[in-house]
Amino acid sequence: MSSQNTGRALAPSGLAVLLIVYVPVNFTFGSVNVLIRDIGRDLGASPAVEQLVLSAYTASFAASLVVAGRLGDRFGRRRMLVAGGVGVALLSIASAFATTAAALIALRVLLGLAAGLLTPQVLSIIRAAADGPLQRTGMMLFAAMSGASTVLGQVAAGAVSAVVPDELGWRLVQVATGAIALAGIAAVRAVPASRSAERLAMDLPGAATAGAAVLLLIVPLTIGGGDALTVAALAAGVVALIAFWAMQRRSERRGEQPVVPPSVLRVRVVRRGLVMTLLFFATYGAFLYELAALAQARFGLGALGAALLVLGFGLAFVATSVLLPALLPTAGPRAMTAAALAQAAAFLAIALLSFAGRDDIWTLQAVLIPLGAAQAMMFGPLLGTVLSRAPGWAAGAASGLFTTMQQVGLSVGVAVLGGVFSAVAGEGGEGLDGALGVVFVVHAVCALVFAALARTLGAGEGLTSPSGPRRAAPASDRRPVG
Repeated sequence: MSSQNTGRALAPSGLAVLLIVYVPVNFTFGSVNVLIRDIGRDLGASPAVEQLVLSAYTASFAASLVVAGRLGDRFGRRRMLVAGGVGVALLSIASAFATTAAALIALRVLLGLAAGLLTPQVLSIIRAAADGPLQRTGMMLFAAMSGASTVLGQVAAGAVSAVVPDELGWRLVQVATGAIALAGIAAVRAVPASRSAERLAMDLPGAATAGAAVLLLIVPLTIGGGDALTVAALAAGVVALIAFWAMQRRSERRGEQPVVPPSVLRVRVVRRGLVMTLLFFATYGAFLYELAALAQARFGLGALGAALLVLGFGLAFVATSVLLPALLPTAGPRAMTAAALAQAAAFLAIALLSFAGRDDIWTLQAVLIPLGAAQAMMFGPLLGTVLSRAPGWAAGAASGLFTTMQQVGLSVGVAVLGGVFSAVAGEGGEGLDGALGVVFVVHAVCALVFAALARTLGAGEGLTSPSGPRRAAPASDRRPVG
């Protein structure tokens, strides 16, 4: 490992490479959710096995994020980025050749681990190596890419499934996912190498306990069901989470370096920001699930139609995210609160339209497009708030925490709110209007809680701090390590 200091900061070209490498992480999430029925038919999988295909990726992804951030902090963020990106590319392409559901599930577990290794490095490099306005722009564009790549995956999967036979279409999408990852990795030299200035311990017992806790919570939530095994797994997950937190507190009191330092979570903005992240993504995950169900049950649209229903929303989200670096200085620290209130109003409007039976496609677009802009105004500043207030030496851990809460939120939203939606709608969809009305009222309440938390952060608590004063990283924080 070289100790030579290059002093190289992240340039716009390096930021572009980071964003390209990150695309497959959510692209595969969006595309496989649309293609899961095609996959099930091709591989002869039952609905329960189809859910395992989905949860294999999301659970291993979420379980690996925090320790992956620590790996990047200690051994080099670019090195871990390359390892994760190559893994995503090869495993995505290998998934295209799976002949059994069991083989696909195993490959998706490994794919989730590779994506989990990659993701925190993107945010950590932006946080540690970008200077001034580019750091703020990078965080906003990361937020944009999170939404854009999910919608792009849905649209691409829908388009392919409309023109290519089921048994071939889903496989082509996996190859395309791998090709995107390879394109980003091929240009990774544009990304500066960096790592934490501190010699961070790995805390393997803490990492293992955290991973077990996340798996025990995510898998049963994704698969669903209320049997004794599901309840037992959830209870075990809660116990493991409590044990993990006790281990982290003891480790820090002894002067050691736990994988999730409690001192980071004692920063009020970080702590509340993570709660807001959970609220945001629980709503977001359930929202996409419910709109897909609406597109198919109410309008008779297939996979492509379901993706096109949210296309205006996705484009508004991306466009607003890209413009946020210019908008935030004038919007001020109240931007998240105002955007959350706008989101609550949009959700209530959808609920009223559903109760009245007037939620046709074009009327919904008049609500969904502004909703996309509102969500971008919530997510971009939230991301900057969480990461900019964490200690620089723990950039990887903070990035891992953020993305872990994102995945937990998505799983909780689909499992809980999606479950409520399915229960009220009924098997034949006879209660669809009432189901949409109920869940969107709940979404509105979540948005109001988000707004209340945003107000408590205060003007000086980092809402726009990614663009604020920033000390140069120590020499050891930018030495080439990968």
